[in-house]
Amino acid sequence: MALSGREKAIAAVSNALTIYSIRRSENSIPPHATPHKFVLDCVPDSLRPEISAGLIDDVYTALSNGS
Repeated sequence: MALSGREKAIAAVSNALTIYSIRRSENSIPPHATPHKFVLDCVPDSLRPEISAGLIDDVYTALSNGS
């Protein structure tokens, strides 16, 4: 079964937030770079309509809590 657009967006946001976290810990991105902007810069244009600040926050919370 293929993933829905929302599922693809969640996977892309999760991947982008993981990269954001790694790069922040390595100090390789500026401290003023927000997770939201980083995610939007990283995800494919085709998934952007599926992505909202709320979705990014939800995925960030899930990753932070280990859920």
